[in-house]
Amino acid sequence: GVVIEESNTKFTKQEIEQQKIQKLNLQDTINKATKFYMDNTYKTPVALNYLKNRGLNPDTMKLFQLGYAIDGYTGLSVEFQDYNTNALLEDCGLVTKNSQNNCYDRFRNRIMFPIKNVRGDIIGFGGRVIDKTEPKYLNSPETALFNKSHELYGLFESHKTIKDKKYVIVVEGYMDVISLHQHGIKNVVATMGTAVTEDHIKKLFRLCDDIYFCFDGDTAGQKAAWRALERTIPLITELKIIHFTFLPKTEDPDSYVKKHGASEFDNILKNNSLLLSEYITTELSKNININTGEGRAKFIGLIKPYIEEITSPIYKVILKEKLANHLKMAPQVLENILNNKSKYAFSSFNKKYINSSGYNASNVGYQSTQELPTLKLNNIKLILHHAFNNINWVREYRLPSEIHTLPVEVQELVHIFDYIANNYNDNDEINREEITVNAQLIKLNLNYTLNKKYLIEVDRVYFNSLLDNLFGITKTSAIKIPKIPLKLNLK
Repeated sequence: GVVIEESNTKFTKQEIEQQKIQKLNLQDTINKATKFYMDNTYKTPVALNYLKNRGLNPDTMKLFQLGYAIDGYTGLSVEFQDYNTNALLEDCGLVTKNSQNNCYDRFRNRIMFPIKNVRGDIIGFGGRVIDKTEPKYLNSPETALFNKSHELYGLFESHKTIKDKKYVIVVEGYMDVISLHQHGIKNVVATMGTAVTEDHIKKLFRLCDDIYFCFDGDTAGQKAAWRALERTIPLITELKIIHFTFLPKTEDPDSYVKKHGASEFDNILKNNSLLLSEYITTELSKNININTGEGRAKFIGLIKPYIEEITSPIYKVILKEKLANHLKMAPQVLENILNNKSKYAFSSFNKKYINSSGYNASNVGYQSTQELPTLKLNNIKLILHHAFNNINWVREYRLPSEIHTLPVEVQELVHIFDYIANNYNDNDEINREEITVNAQLIKLNLNYTLNKKYLIEVDRVYFNSLLDNLFGITKTSAIKIPKIPLKLNLK
């Protein structure tokens, strides 16, 4: 049956019944569209050939109910005779409207991946282009049925196997799930173009005790893994274990299992994975010489906020012991430093963090009193203009690890970038009010109007150079910046 999500808002019995009816109507609409997309696959050689060339067999296509959205602006009108007046099509994210209020299909010329909840109800779609069109992937918007922060692709098909095997593999893409499933690895799910959320992790930990994050070996995969680590740290215990598996740089789970087979994939998963404690130690140690006092101080300063987020007392003790061994320090000395009981304690790192953006919204302060020239303020506006339209540029830029001496406006730009990188997907629409609140902006006003003479088109190289200039980064110093999302040091 349809489940009404919990809410603090109280509804009358009549309102609840109306919501149920609305959700059932939306479900019927999505089911009808799913059948239409599936039928299109076998009527369209280019779509069927694409799936066959990806190595999928008919049984797999049927199991995951793969379909095809035809290359036309009103393709769904063939199936829905009331296309232009059917509000349900828009409510479930299949149709959108232009500025003239004319309806058109959201998904066009795309392979369609139905997204199911754990009960098997189709609640949305992911669509992948079969040509060079951008964006490559497009998901349903959030609706009364679909919330990407709560759902995991493939969970319906895999939840029984996850329970039986007592572990789950989390990958990044639809095709990763489907390809692994076809090769007999059926305890696998994927996030849908978004970072792993706390809801995802809690849902998986209810089914099993071990989660393996298996990401691509490229830079994007590394960043996805680090975001997953930040989300999982508050939830790990001595009984709930997190593993990280990194494939070779040119591989993803789909290509790897096709090339090497299921047994080799299982081998790399079981024998080449890092535990969370190993992964965080390895990442934070990069570019740091822990054989020096300064290096150990920096490492402790970087890792301390993460230790503070651990809620399991037993796991916290075990991690501290591992860190003491890694640093070649007596456990009690490390404990004293972490508790600010020695001259080696670092108060600037003694912060609490409310989310992966890395700062406490209730207690923000700045050390710098530098005034920013008008030219640099205009450059910040130009940077923000292009950042809001190129979220992938934001994700891929390496933020500086130390910002407290920079002008306040520049520090706030870092806060904005960090918040976007951790909370937005590449094709999301930026909500300036949300960012203003969550990034705790004091001096920067995002509701600005950029003077036309400064509104110029820039490429990624120039965009990065503008940022480097603001942060005072040289090519030499840029190499030393850790390849991890920023944990802000605010006082």
